Amino acid sequence: MISSDLPKRHIKLIKALKESKNARSKNLCFFVEGLRSVEEVMKSDFTIEFAIVSDKFMNVNNERSRSLISQLQNFKLYLISGELYNTLSDTVTPQGIMAVVRMKPFDLTDYAEGNFLFVALDRIKDPGNMGTIIRTADAAGVNAIIAGKGCVDVYNPKVIRSTMGSIFHLPVVQTGDLITALKDLKNRGGRIITTYLKSEKYYFDVDMTVPTVLVMGKEDEGVSNEIIGISDEVVKIPMSGPAESLNVSIAHGIILFEAVKQRMKTRPFACK
Repeated sequence: MISSDLPKRHIKLIKALKESKNARSKNLCFFVEGLRSVEEVMKSDFTIEFAIVSDKFMNVNNERSRSLISQLQNFKLYLISGELYNTLSDTVTPQGIMAVVRMKPFDLTDYAEGNFLFVALDRIKDPGNMGTIIRTADAAGVNAIIAGKGCVDVYNPKVIRSTMGSIFHLPVVQTGDLITALKDLKNRGGRIITTYLKSEKYYFDVDMTVPTVLVMGKEDEGVSNEIIGISDEVVKIPMSGPAESLNVSIAHGIILFEAVKQRMKTRPFACK
């Protein structure tokens, strides 16, 4: 059932979720916007608190939109004017559909089994980089991502959009103590492989067929010295040109898919 009476508390909540990490943490929810993102929520086991569509979206006459609206009527669904929707939207050209979603708790130990492959992030600040890293890790079949203190909030609307739905496919664990998390994974048999520009070893010379945690660091500084100190390997990407470094999301993809390549040689790998 669709209601045209959107409560003021919902309006206030969406505006807070859009602007504030504290609001997202306090309410344990976030919002997603756009047709594809809402579809991905629907396919996942995340819980939708309520959804909103604009009159413009309701007038889009295609099977995909009609199907989504029909499914959303199993939740609290509100129809509002395009003008009001634009005040709530976080995009320049809104499609006219969004949903407020309940966060899920993740326990890292649930995923640290077998020949696991994790990505750990140290102070990644840029939402676009974070979103791309999550999307790439999803494509590579990573078991989980660990985002340490100082990273951009993974539920930031810009991050959510950049993941293209991948935020709903794999666990992203946010921790205030990345060092402790890494030490725990070492105790569980994981090898900590960290990117470091001053390393003498290239990433393709390291064995990533074993339980592995790939650590990527802050865009302009790299990982902390403390993380380097507990790492089993520090690696770099060879570069022939004059550029000093690569974008962190690009470097992440290059090294992560080396792990995929190595693992494809040692065990069956289900590709789409």
